[in-house]
Amino acid sequence: MKQFSVGILLFDDVDALDFTGPYEVFNMSTYKDEDVRKLFMNQLDLKEKPFLVNTISENGESIKVHNGLIVQPDFSFQNAPDFDVIVVPGGPLGAIITVQENQSIINWIASYGKEKLVISVCTGAFFLAKAGLLQERSATTNKAALSFLEKSYPDINVVKEVKYVDQGNVVTAAGISAGINMTLHVVKKLFDESMSNRTANTIEFSTDI
Repeated sequence: MKQFSVGILLFDDVDALDFTGPYEVFNMSTYKDEDVRKLFMNQLDLKEKPFLVNTISENGESIKVHNGLIVQPDFSFQNAPDFDVIVVPGGPLGAIITVQENQSIINWIASYGKEKLVISVCTGAFFLAKAGLLQERSATTNKAALSFLEKSYPDINVVKEVKYVDQGNVVTAAGISAGINMTLHVVKKLFDESMSNRTANTIEFSTDI
């Protein structure tokens, strides 16, 4: 069975739900209905999971989430494995400015842009744009930042009033909780609707809202 490795980017002032939403969706996905119970009993072996999920920061040191939570990433850019999918979360204005000016982070994102699947949540779309992954493409972001994205990157077709925009190997989500909708879509994209629906049911998430 197919198995995908997922790397979730972390940085200071990242919004918590931007990365924990996708983290939980990928980790709570299972190949079979009967695996859900094993998952809850912590009896599902890693090789039995559709996704292997890890977190990364630039230097591997702990980061402080927006509002103060401290998180210790699994890897740095230097020792991280090669991922099939990377998740790029966002943060408040200060984080948008700081990360866009960090060429090391932007280069890391760009390095996944040709052959891998790159997904962003909320204002993470700004980092994909800075990395050159959204040129002449459609994308979305947090509703409070749509005009800012449009003004900052006029070559992007900014889409409003949607949960996510799928452009093949690049998928962008709207604000914060929309990352859950998008990640369920990615589960369907990489596997099938059955797995996506099972995951939504497992985490008790309604895609109708």
